[in-house]
Amino acid sequence: MSGADKAENKRQELGGMAKEAVGKFTGDKSTEAEGKRGQGKANLKDAGQKLKEAGEKLKEAGEKVKEAGEKVGEIVEEAGEQVGEIVEEAGEKVKEAGEKVTGIFKK
Repeated sequence: MSGADKAENKRQELGGMAKEAVGKFTGDKSTEAEGKRGQGKANLKDAGQKLKEAGEKLKEAGEKVKEAGEKVGEIVEEAGEQVGEIVEEAGEKVKEAGEKVTGIFKK
């Protein structure tokens, strides 16, 4: 929320408080109610601006999570390839050992 937005909301809130106080002091329920409405509007604007900021922060966080997920995916893919190579080499060694054992029993 920009400083100007904060200042405008605070001005509207304080103006509402002043009107409410004048209304109470003079017994004018209409002015009192108008003051309360002004305060309510200021508070709603402030809450809306805070929600907007929170949404922007959530969007940024989501983008960071997406990037991290992509990096994890790349790491997992690379690890999978390495494991595949190791398993393939181990399979070849087992095959060679099996051929040697078979050769021993054939003699």
